[in-house]
Amino acid sequence: MQPYPSSQRHNLMKKVLVTFSIVLLYISLLNAQTPTQTIDSAKIFLNKSLETIQLNAINRDSVDWPDLKKNVFEKAAKAKTYKEAAKVFPYIFEQIGDHHGALKLGKDTYYWNTSEPYLNETVKQAVKVHTKVSMQLLKGNIGYILLPGNSDFSGQQIDTDAKEIRAAINALNEKKIKGWILDLRVNTGGSMYQMLAGLAPLLGDGKIGSFINQHQKNDGNWILRKGNIYLDSTQVAKLIDQSPSFNSKLPLAVLISGMTASSGEVTAISTIGRKKTILIGEHSAGYTTANEGFKINRYAGLNLAVDYDADRNGKIYKNFLTPTISIQGGDNFNDIYLDKKVISAVDWINKQR
Repeated sequence: MQPYPSSQRHNLMKKVLVTFSIVLLYISLLNAQTPTQTIDSAKIFLNKSLETIQLNAINRDSVDWPDLKKNVFEKAAKAKTYKEAAKVFPYIFEQIGDHHGALKLGKDTYYWNTSEPYLNETVKQAVKVHTKVSMQLLKGNIGYILLPGNSDFSGQQIDTDAKEIRAAINALNEKKIKGWILDLRVNTGGSMYQMLAGLAPLLGDGKIGSFINQHQKNDGNWILRKGNIYLDSTQVAKLIDQSPSFNSKLPLAVLISGMTASSGEVTAISTIGRKKTILIGEHSAGYTTANEGFKINRYAGLNLAVDYDADRNGKIYKNFLTPTISIQGGDNFNDIYLDKKVISAVDWINKQR
């Protein structure tokens, strides 16, 4: 997700760009051969990792660091390689309460798995199929937008992707839309900036959310201004098709699932507090933290949760999102007129007119 350090007000553009650092780091690590025997000792590797975590992890102030370090080195006492030492990282992430974080070592990933198996096979299969934004005009002039996640961790496609989302919305807006359904059920995350910029006509200008640090202090606002997304005063997207005649106050039903994760959850959070807006479906995946990437050495990098996500009213989300209308199953992406969550959304929109 979109990360940056919790230290306030330093080089804000650097904070924006670091959003993409962890995956770029991962790509470079994939190309590095992890040696059987490391040049540096496993102890040095663990020491640097723990120092990085202690300085940056969102829950760092609630951790007994002397005790944790003692336990870590006891568990990894026989480790002679990075790979042997890496086996202790799920324990580390558990102790710091970070289920969104991970250690990347070469082609391997080590993390704390807290998730129960997600059993909705229809949605799981739809994630594989629906990889592009799509739209449909439903009966009663209701606009349906399906927004999947993205993999633009390099930040090269923010404007391009945002324009694609905006184009889909504008195409439907010409049909005198009476309400909107935003389907985030297959949105597993990626870069949040093009999602929010693209959806600006639906969300309206102003603050739509923020990052909050462990001390409950604001660490950066997500702001829409004239259809563009800003992180505080730093403009992230630059769009010119602003659709000035767009009505951003129409009813908006947002569909979420157990696959709605990370920046997909950010997008859902950005709609909370908007008038005439509702969440429908299943609770989300629960990756509601902003993460930042840290390089440990040429073979390894850490992804750490450094901030929480909050909605436009300041409510912090430390776990999954709970829909206002809970509907388990009943998904039908092949014929959305038979989809129970879409049916519920249409009924709700019709009652708002």
